[in-house]
Amino acid sequence: MDLFFRRLLRTAFRRGMADRNWAWFLIAGCVFVLRRTLSDNRGLVSSVKIAPGEQVLISVRDRSAPAGDTTSASDED
Repeated sequence: MDLFFRRLLRTAFRRGMADRNWAWFLIAGCVFVLRRTLSDNRGLVSSVKIAPGEQVLISVRDRSAPAGDTTSASDED
């Protein structure tokens, strides 16, 4: 189904650009919103398969801190 929507989106956008017809742009916009709504990977950041015995370390850092800053609030005491 995604292949159909992707092809329809591309075709509608191209026809809208070629003909300067707003109806094709409207169709392309509706298909774009529909594809985004039906997409199942909205919250996916990473996908990793883990074998038995393997470990994964997930770390979170403050966005406002520089990338190399390793100090935390508990280290300042």
